[in-house]
Amino acid sequence: MFTFALPSGYDWNTKTFAKQVKTKKWVKTYQRHLEKYQDRLTRAGSDPVQIIGGMLQAAYGANIGRQVEALLKPEDFEKIKWNIISLV
Repeated sequence: MFTFALPSGYDWNTKTFAKQVKTKKWVKTYQRHLEKYQDRLTRAGSDPVQIIGGMLQAAYGANIGRQVEALLKPEDFEKIKWNIISLV
């Protein structure tokens, strides 16, 4: 398995993942994996929705990552972006 945030076992809840990904704790936990996304988010003209969507697919796999992304609001993407930029 090539995901970095998907817990082992089968107790997966996309709503829980969507809540967790917005927290500073989640960013601190996976800080090592998020460094390349911090670099991408700080580039001029970058699209945070596209970058964070790719990050979610890397974190949870393509299917679950897209489901988590669909549960996020536009302001959630900004919150995730600033958490990553400030903590990584």
